[in-house]
Amino acid sequence: MSEYLKIVFQNIEPVRISDDSASQSGQTMTLRYIPGTALRGIVVNSLACSETEKDFKDSKKLLFSNKVRFMNAYLTDGDEPLFPSPKGFYEDKKEAQGKKAVENVTINGAFTEGNKRASLGRFCRVEGDSVCYYNVDTGSDLKIKINLNEGEKQNVFRNEYIREGYVFTGYIAVDDDGIKDRIKNVFAQDFILGNGRSAGMGKCKVISCEYADELPYKKYIPQQDQDSECYMMLLSNTVMRDENGEFCGLDMKKLEAKMGVSYLKIKFCATSTADVRGYNRTWQGRTPSVTMYEQGSVFHLKYSGTLTVEKMLSICNEGIGVRRNEGFGRVLFVDGYENIKYKEARRFGSRMPDGADKRMYPEDIDTLRIAARRYYRSLLERKMGEYVVKNPMSKGGVANSQLGAVEAFATAYKYQPKKAARLIREYLDHALDKEDKSNVQKGRNSIMELNRFVRTLLDANLDALLSVSTAQKGSVMGISKSELVDADAQLALKLELLIKMIRYDNKKEAQG
Repeated sequence: MSEYLKIVFQNIEPVRISDDSASQSGQTMTLRYIPGTALRGIVVNSLACSETEKDFKDSKKLLFSNKVRFMNAYLTDGDEPLFPSPKGFYEDKKEAQGKKAVENVTINGAFTEGNKRASLGRFCRVEGDSVCYYNVDTGSDLKIKINLNEGEKQNVFRNEYIREGYVFTGYIAVDDDGIKDRIKNVFAQDFILGNGRSAGMGKCKVISCEYADELPYKKYIPQQDQDSECYMMLLSNTVMRDENGEFCGLDMKKLEAKMGVSYLKIKFCATSTADVRGYNRTWQGRTPSVTMYEQGSVFHLKYSGTLTVEKMLSICNEGIGVRRNEGFGRVLFVDGYENIKYKEARRFGSRMPDGADKRMYPEDIDTLRIAARRYYRSLLERKMGEYVVKNPMSKGGVANSQLGAVEAFATAYKYQPKKAARLIREYLDHALDKEDKSNVQKGRNSIMELNRFVRTLLDANLDALLSVSTAQKGSVMGISKSELVDADAQLALKLELLIKMIRYDNKKEAQG
């Protein structure tokens, strides 16, 4: 039996890995999981940079062989790794809360007339007689294509991504002791994967990374030999080759030999197919698409003889079909599959920011973040109004034209706060230098005091300047203040405060 490196990680930024089979012109869809090829790419790139050319040449042979098999990383709820939702369940069209009865068509091919295919989300786990299923929250962004070919129109295109905050569990099966430690060391630190990296996507934080002897999802595998029939589910997209080398779905003769039985046939099944595509970086071109059975497909197998526990474990460990090194061909023999009679919707739990103990759902955290940001900004704006009245400007005896110039820079570039601050500082430095060179007496026309006042305001901590206090230092509602109002936003608020103080001072002068 192989050793399995179990990698638990969280996407702290949105993740997008394009799903070519579902994407259309002007719209790029994302996979709802991390494919084994993505994990393999992380390992290959890391070792290519850290090893000598000779050592990496040997490592590369293993990393692209079936002695190292990179399984897809699926979503996790708590400590429970999930797997793709199975096909073949039907339900009535009535809405129901909690558990809802479903019919399993893979038992005998029968279901009640008028029923529809049951909605089982993307991923699930089995608890007793129920399939507990989960959905994945995705987002998208719109962009305008600017690098156009001649005659091409400037079209808008949409990119989908998995929202941040989900926990994934992936496995790497290793049969060679010489490389297992090097693979583990790759995941000793955070990593980035997927598309859109330059747009702030793909960063993942490693939670744990340890080897285990136990086969993934072993608790679902029957603990006793199976006589005459069994249920086999695909954990990943799968296709086999026949004796002529052509793709054929399942090659019953090869599968029969692996199972150690005879007269193997499919009694009933519930399947769908997907066109799996790829890209060869060496040849700089796309690889031919392959039609595979889609993950979650279920087969009710009938045979003569006995399928032993040892054979089931061996097949689940090695996989079947082609491209097993990339995560394809993973199967699971499911114990008591015919006993599943209900479905139940579940939602992912997630921890609040800053390590708070209360568990929340991702959309609740988004709502909390919006509320906290609005509350914090409202608090700052209210304190700014009080500060303007209670703390008159220290401008010295500068001319109104100089004060107007500072206000003009702050107003004109309020949406580019860094540029506004730079221009104001340069203007004050120039005015101060000009005053020094002209030997003007430091009195009515001195700009030194205004220079000191403005620089102190721009460099100050906004909370300290406005005497803002919250229940928890450095955070609002458990969320970091720097996340709610970043450095640029704080600088913009300081410029707004400066404008208000100048205008309030002008108003007081006008009123006498």
